[in-house]
Amino acid sequence: MPFASSSRFAAAHLSILLVAATVAVAVGDNGSARAAVGTEISSAYKSSEAEMFVQTSIDSGYRILNNKALSADERQMQFRQFLISLIDTKRVALFTVGSYARTASDGEMAGFLAAYDDFAAAMYQGYFDWYTGQRLRVANSIVRSQDDVVVYADVVAPNGARQFKVGFRVRKDEAQKNVVTDFQFEGIWLALNQRADFSAYLQQHRGEFAALTTELRKRTQHFKELWAPPGKR
Repeated sequence: MPFASSSRFAAAHLSILLVAATVAVAVGDNGSARAAVGTEISSAYKSSEAEMFVQTSIDSGYRILNNKALSADERQMQFRQFLISLIDTKRVALFTVGSYARTASDGEMAGFLAAYDDFAAAMYQGYFDWYTGQRLRVANSIVRSQDDVVVYADVVAPNGARQFKVGFRVRKDEAQKNVVTDFQFEGIWLALNQRADFSAYLQQHRGEFAALTTELRKRTQHFKELWAPPGKR
């Protein structure tokens, strides 16, 4: 059963100048107008903060993958550490198993979370490797709530042509640090897709987390081959 789906990217840009203009309007208006504008300023700030976080993270990831001074093993290890700092894998992993999380023992859950870390690292490295030689450029974002911003980026070819689109769901962790909690390809959110797949798998295997963990480890071993860019298979 495949646990991941491929996909494509979308959107337009939010300028910080809009924030400055909105502040100017707020200064000379009445209280209710200021309250409404305050919401816009807050949303625009959150949007621009999330966009900067995503663009900086994308650039950092590519710097690791394009570092020819590193061996393949060193590159893989550094990229994995980078991803674990960027993505709240525990939060995502728990989301993917839904209510089944309550049925797992501490040992089973620890094994699953470790396997999911490896699985996510292999999956995201596969996606980044696929677009080596191209660039991911933040395009725009949508503020869904005070703690939920979706940032969209374009995959840009070396000649500057926009090719695909991708989305990053940015939220705050317990320390109020920005983290990615989902990734969208071609309109498909990976964590949502995995939740459906993992739940179905657990249902078919009577909720046995050990079986799911074993399956995840199998998928991780084959991920690079499954997602190898054309010409590298």
